[in-house]
Amino acid sequence: MIGIVLRVVLLVFALIGFAGTGASLAVGRYRHQMDVQRDLGMLGVACMLFVFGALCTAVGTGLVGVLAFGGVALWASYVLMAQHLGIFYVEVNGRVLAREETTREEPFESRG
Repeated sequence: MIGIVLRVVLLVFALIGFAGTGASLAVGRYRHQMDVQRDLGMLGVACMLFVFGALCTAVGTGLVGVLAFGGVALWASYVLMAQHLGIFYVEVNGRVLAREETTREEPFESRG
């Protein structure tokens, strides 16, 4: 029973690591597009989280789990964060699955 619980805990930690990796890569890409400079700190964080997730997955399930479990988790977190940042939008049946951006109007007019 302890073996199963330990594997589940390792996979939860791996999921956190891979999700952080995908989010860090999306933020790094967004900052590269906005500032035209590489954010080496975000790439370093992404590498560190990937190694953490890969080690947890390798201990819990084996090396094949890194590709099967980690690849899906990393891809999904990257897509969700990139869509949240506005790098691209996911479209299903002609509808964009993102919140509509509304224009903000000033509540008070400035009188000069």
